[in-house]
Amino acid sequence: MRRFLSGVTAAAAVAAAAAWALPPAPAQAQSNETIKVGVIVPLTGRNAVQGEDILRGIQLAVRRVNEGYDIPLKDGERVTIGPEEMGGKIELIIEDNESRPASAVDAARKLVNVDEVPVILGILSSGVCVATGEFTNKNSTVQICSSSTSPELRDIGPFLFSAMGLDTLMGASLADFAYQDSGADRFAVLSANNPFGVGMEIQACQRLEEEYGAECVTTVRYEQGKSDYRADLRRVVSEDPPHALITAYGTDARLIFRQAYELGIEPSLWYADYPSLWTNEVQDTPEIIEGIKGLEVGASGDFFREEYADPYEAEFGERPTTSFGGFAYDSAMLVALALHEAGSAEADAIREALHTVSQNYEGATGDKAFDEDGMQVSESYLEQIMKDGVPTPYSIGE
Repeated sequence: MRRFLSGVTAAAAVAAAAAWALPPAPAQAQSNETIKVGVIVPLTGRNAVQGEDILRGIQLAVRRVNEGYDIPLKDGERVTIGPEEMGGKIELIIEDNESRPASAVDAARKLVNVDEVPVILGILSSGVCVATGEFTNKNSTVQICSSSTSPELRDIGPFLFSAMGLDTLMGASLADFAYQDSGADRFAVLSANNPFGVGMEIQACQRLEEEYGAECVTTVRYEQGKSDYRADLRRVVSEDPPHALITAYGTDARLIFRQAYELGIEPSLWYADYPSLWTNEVQDTPEIIEGIKGLEVGASGDFFREEYADPYEAEFGERPTTSFGGFAYDSAMLVALALHEAGSAEADAIREALHTVSQNYEGATGDKAFDEDGMQVSESYLEQIMKDGVPTPYSIGE
């Protein structure tokens, strides 16, 4: 089953898309110059699997537009974007943030001050995006975070964009899913003690209370990178909740689920946001996640497969390894469209153009329209259950 949550009315979203169709860009001569675009991703550390997938999504999009690609639009048309339309080929300058916010800020400084890029893509985790976004916004450099969802992003400034719906959308959707599926009125919450995890906890608990009269009886915020989470897990079950919501990722999630299993906590206790944040890390021990239910961000269906998943497999020799590469792919396509629309590789012109082109771009991961703050207007989610270690489509009542 697919869930959809929007920050505006459907009528308003349709009107915004209908009000704009891609106009001819200012005339640009064929250019042999390159347009530098920065990329910050975790290629080492606890989130390396997700980082590699995000990088691949960007690389696929850039290869396509550098060769000339017919980018799909919502009205069913396609617009050809290549070096002539963009004013040159895109050159990626890739930085590994080692799964650490401090390293990401160092990378952002280098990309802005040394490489003088007008745009930075990538960025996994709100803790990283908030830190780098504050720096890039202060320095008038566009940044599009492809996999970051904290509501804090909305207040950073006009040069920061998010290609994924914020926690206000996922938190509410996860709370809806958990309550409607379980019927429970008491939940525990285990979340990473960072902007992403805390945002998910706050939004989900608020939704449970206000919409359903349910209660978060215990909230536990764990520190990342620990070698033992058993004390945190004992706190989670201390009030004997029927179910618990969890926000975890990377190798931390693998340890949390293993230790929970060893403590006798049934995996079916958990309702998780973004399961692909940890499914690759637990492939060798499927029993520790058997029966976990969750909401995955992203798209499915023929368009997603033909536009992104099949070309990804042809390019890299395997299917997309997480949900996040598709969002990174869309962020790079939006930059190509913005370069065409703006007729300039200046950051301020790109920033303004992104608001325009996002309204009519047919994203591989769904609607990519930015609101006035550069955040996603809407997001869609897929209900899943873990069976034999594999995320499997699920519908409430099954």
